[in-house]
Amino acid sequence: MISKIISINQIETLKKWLQTEEIKNQTKRSLSVFVQIFSARSDPQWLAEIEAALRAVAPQAVIVGSSTMGEIGEGRLLTNTSVISVVFFEKTDVQGFLVDTENQDEAVVGKSLSQKIESSCQKIAGVLLLATSSSIDASHFLEGFSAGRSKTYPVFGAGAGVYEGEQKPIVTLNQQFSSSGVVAVVFTGDDIEIVVHTYLGWEPLSKELTLTETDGLWLKTIDDQPAFEVYHRYLNIQDDEDFFLNVLEFPLLIERNGIVYAKTPNAVKNHHDIKFIADIKQGESARIGYGNPAMIIKNARDIQDRVQAFNPDGIFIYSCTCRRFLLQHEVELETKAFQTIAPSVGFYTHGEIYSHEETVMLLNATMVTVSMKEAVGKASEAVLETGPAKPRTRKLFNCRDNWMIARVANFFNGGTTGRGRKASENGHQKPSTETLVDPFNRQNNRIISQLVNFIKVVTAELEQANQEARLLAERDYLTQIYNRLKGHELLQREIARCNRYGQECAIIMLDVDFFKQVNDTYGHNSGDAVLIQLVKMLAREIRTVDVLSRWGGEEFLVLMPQIDAQGAKKAAERLRAVVEETAFTQGLRLTASFGVTTYKKGESPEAFIDRADKALYEAKQKGRNCVVLK
Repeated sequence: MISKIISINQIETLKKWLQTEEIKNQTKRSLSVFVQIFSARSDPQWLAEIEAALRAVAPQAVIVGSSTMGEIGEGRLLTNTSVISVVFFEKTDVQGFLVDTENQDEAVVGKSLSQKIESSCQKIAGVLLLATSSSIDASHFLEGFSAGRSKTYPVFGAGAGVYEGEQKPIVTLNQQFSSSGVVAVVFTGDDIEIVVHTYLGWEPLSKELTLTETDGLWLKTIDDQPAFEVYHRYLNIQDDEDFFLNVLEFPLLIERNGIVYAKTPNAVKNHHDIKFIADIKQGESARIGYGNPAMIIKNARDIQDRVQAFNPDGIFIYSCTCRRFLLQHEVELETKAFQTIAPSVGFYTHGEIYSHEETVMLLNATMVTVSMKEAVGKASEAVLETGPAKPRTRKLFNCRDNWMIARVANFFNGGTTGRGRKASENGHQKPSTETLVDPFNRQNNRIISQLVNFIKVVTAELEQANQEARLLAERDYLTQIYNRLKGHELLQREIARCNRYGQECAIIMLDVDFFKQVNDTYGHNSGDAVLIQLVKMLAREIRTVDVLSRWGGEEFLVLMPQIDAQGAKKAAERLRAVVEETAFTQGLRLTASFGVTTYKKGESPEAFIDRADKALYEAKQKGRNCVVLK
């Protein structure tokens, strides 16, 4: 297996390269030739010109193509160009299939395709899928594709993307083009080995959310709120033409069978529903996520070590464009080291395709690497127009790890390395005749502002949660007045004030007479209603400076600052009369007993309360429905 890579902006450059003796000789010696075209231009005419040039040298080649959101050549980010990967196989056969799903059930088409592949291809070593995932329900297609499989082999690939929203994604196979379809490439033979790796690197930001209503790929509500409003509240994202760019870095993270998947929104409808690229399920729990650059680079290093151990002849990289969007000019820290292992080529995607056991899935926010080698032959180096090939020596992360991770962790501050490059022609910069706006570059300020908004909203939620926790700790659950713990705390404060300034205060301890009979006769719900009504009445009658707290079941304490004994007794008499005159729930007539006392300087809160409690006891002994001052 020999892998060659070139990036072009003009057909003449490709034609000259194809006429070199090395390319012509490799073509003659190969059993099969497989070509991938990753193009910034979603233009059938341009792709047809590329294919025509390739056919002139390799007429039997299987040639596939995809529009992109950024191209990868020699492990580097290249923009506004077309990267071409040519693989010469010595003992591996390659077959291509293209299906269009327009006006068809994607799952039915997917199942039919996988069955057709298995019936017409023997010794399947792996299948590459390229799909127009923004124009079809690729998740539904892959469900059908999985259902039609009877064998387990690696399936991998990506969703085609576009630089500008008005363009349509495109996939191609041997002069066939589709903006609503899937290309499948089948690798067969005994001598080819394919290993696929994927990793995420995104972590949860938000609290746990519940997807409460879905309709296919549309998420209607989160926690019973309009899905868009949740994103708008957390991230200040607007329902406008930049919605996809603004939300790109903040997928929903969903855990299924112990594996965390990212689901990226890509459209909004009526300020309410949000559409996702990959499947979502009603009732699932999710969190809004954000990429951790340091974790991404660490994961890349781990995968590179495993790929190095495999010792491939060529590497395909399919990386979600949100990774480029997040890492910006540091994105090559994730991809470039693969080139030191084997020729590495690929593109930035609109969803990534990956198989786990029998299931083929559409992922978001991940990077999928595909390592290939044949049992015979030796891979040559990639040849890019931007410069000569580098020697194939291991140059993975070493003592500079910490430096690189620090660079990524601080990538928002800007930098000078690893920027997206336009392909150069013969070593000189030459712009494309159709240079496209690159919306995925230099979005640092946008990302920062969204994170700042997220932090503000989460801080407000924490403050609200803390306030609610304080209320729960201080308030009686039934009546919502202060509980005994808080009442005792406020009593201590008032005693401290009286001792400091030599002022007076009093407390009233009251208890509803024969309250047990209410619960026994009418039930606890009626008893609760009585207490709630009693508290409302007491709150109306006491002064605004007085503090009411529930001391026990049907026992309450009123703390009265700056009042003498006679004033407190008079207030208690008024409360007693109002209770006696009130018609409670079920038409009940009830009374209450009152114990009143004033604070004596220097005594403890316990002694103060104990005296009021004894006064209440005397009131009970005197026949109830009376006030005792002690």
